[in-house]
Amino acid sequence: MKSVTSLPILIFILLSSFTATSQSLRSYERAGDDAFKKKDYGAAVQHYATVLKRDNDNLAVLWKYGECARLFYAYGEAEKSYLKIAASKRSLKDYPLLHYRLGEIKKCQGDYAAAIVFFEKFLAEKPAKAEPAFFAKALDEIEVCRAAKALVAESQQVEVKNLGKGINSPYSDFAPFVMGDTLFFSSYRFDKKNDRSKPRSKITKVMISSKGGRAREPGRGFPTADTAHIAHTAFSPDGHYMVFSVCKNLNAYDIRCELWLTVVDRRNRWLPPVRLPEPVNMPGFTTTQPNIGYDAHHQGPVLWFASDRPGGRGRMDLWYVPLDTVFFCPCALPMPGKKITRLPRFEQPVNAATVNTPESEGMPFFHAPTQQLYFSSEGWPGLGGYDIFSAVKDSTLLNEPKNAGSGLNSSYNDVYFYLKPDGQNGYLSSNRPGSLYLDEANKACCNDLWSFKLPKPVRPPAPVMPDSIPTLSAKSPPTEVEIPEPPIPEPPKLQDFVGLPLFFDNDEPDKRTRRTTTQKTYEETVQSYLERQREYRDRFSAGLPDLKADEAEAAIDNFFENEIRRGYDRLGQLCDLLLARLQNGESVEVLIKGFTSPRAQTDYNLNLGKRRISSVRNHFATFADGIFQPYLRSGQLKITETSFGETTARADISDDLTDERNSVYHPDAARERRVEIVEIREH
Repeated sequence: MKSVTSLPILIFILLSSFTATSQSLRSYERAGDDAFKKKDYGAAVQHYATVLKRDNDNLAVLWKYGECARLFYAYGEAEKSYLKIAASKRSLKDYPLLHYRLGEIKKCQGDYAAAIVFFEKFLAEKPAKAEPAFFAKALDEIEVCRAAKALVAESQQVEVKNLGKGINSPYSDFAPFVMGDTLFFSSYRFDKKNDRSKPRSKITKVMISSKGGRAREPGRGFPTADTAHIAHTAFSPDGHYMVFSVCKNLNAYDIRCELWLTVVDRRNRWLPPVRLPEPVNMPGFTTTQPNIGYDAHHQGPVLWFASDRPGGRGRMDLWYVPLDTVFFCPCALPMPGKKITRLPRFEQPVNAATVNTPESEGMPFFHAPTQQLYFSSEGWPGLGGYDIFSAVKDSTLLNEPKNAGSGLNSSYNDVYFYLKPDGQNGYLSSNRPGSLYLDEANKACCNDLWSFKLPKPVRPPAPVMPDSIPTLSAKSPPTEVEIPEPPIPEPPKLQDFVGLPLFFDNDEPDKRTRRTTTQKTYEETVQSYLERQREYRDRFSAGLPDLKADEAEAAIDNFFENEIRRGYDRLGQLCDLLLARLQNGESVEVLIKGFTSPRAQTDYNLNLGKRRISSVRNHFATFADGIFQPYLRSGQLKITETSFGETTARADISDDLTDERNSVYHPDAARERRVEIVEIREH
């Protein structure tokens, strides 16, 4: 009897618990929907993730989660979500853009062959609920992906290094500019004053790094605010005048900016800033991302900026306006202790029409020695996200932009290009892998500062102006600028890939096993490896003093960016070239050899080396949806393993299992964990 009377109570308790849980999940979903409407994609991702922890088969929430993750640059999470929906029977009926989105995600991750496959699937399915505009976009995206593959194949030797934690933060760091021996940049790491939201809202401030030291705020007198964003420093050529952005939030995603001006007086003190008048600023529209460069045609400084004002071609366009050379003459500096009482005269800004598209262009940088405008665009064809482009200025006209190429550009957002007068060294901002993540779990957000070094130009560019301009009030005769012609790269040959190293994480693939084969592809193993870049950076630099820590972090970033990632990119180039040769009727044999670090016994290392070779075999077998399969079956393409050898690792590499810093995380140890293409035979 007792058990009978308890049954309704038990049912009531279970139902109550279920109802409470359902209400809780609905609350999180509604919170995610609300954050999405406000364009707060980071918060939306977190709310939807909470729902999916308890209801991971909820397709509607999976779709919302995927969309927010994509917009938050958490491409891996977005892909997982979309693929789970794709495995369901209702995927195409309820989510007509599914394969289009998967194409976008693959493109953003640099997997252009897979992106093309998904875009083609979307076109073949022609889902009835999809808007017609997406079919035209899919056709365009296929061409963009094909062009991107060609760009990657023409990759130039560019050294790119993350500036490390002494400069970068988990939040966005961007807009580099060098004045003398000081790097100025903008950082979104500061808490907004008197903000009660959780987490607290962030604002942007300007930071500096002197002589390569750690980043800090500039100090007393420099423009700052506790409730507005201060960003984008642009100095006049003599360094006395600075134009910058003051921005305020419209919502969690959108901001509106104006340009302001400050002056360094004769005693090197910052004067109180003033807002630039119309027509530079335009009420109700954004004016931002200033840059000042000496223009040979105008024989004086020109202010470049980005704006969404009327009269443009797209959402954000590039504009320019010559500056008042009388006002910007050093002789016109205010006396010490005085305020800026007179503002420069401004002409009507001109739209840089030849470089603008219906999409967004921004982040201009004018390189005076070569009279080239560099900028970032999501409208011109590139590798994905924002790419860096350049356009030579000829008199009043800008020539058609050229993509800066793979290396400087990636499939992620590459923005805020800055090139030093030497034409080789500079900085950019990017959220490419290796950046410090705001959300480590989702690999999402944010831009870091990176240094780069370009190959030496064929001829050094002729300078247009001296390092400093003693006076800008009197016009001097124009200087002819000699623009070096870029060398025409030779088409790659198969023999160019002999010696190509492909690197592996410690004991990967398939840890702690003596198997000689694996089901994993090299792409799977290397992507997991690249995601550990921050961990390697932290573990290798742990406990070192500041300067040594910076050097250690730079060594890790250099290894990941210029050896691991470059090897993987070149493997893709080799596959494209192999396919062309095979389709032309040629037969090819690729001989590969495995190497390991000396942390384990010889027989274990031998099997590990074989597994690594197996993963590279799998890469060829699955490349571009198995396009090599017929050639592998017929023997027209052979992947052959050469002898492994018993003692291949360098004698000075640590094999101390307790010393992980040197036996695992040290770049020299990591270089031993590789497979190499040792020979390519063409028949």
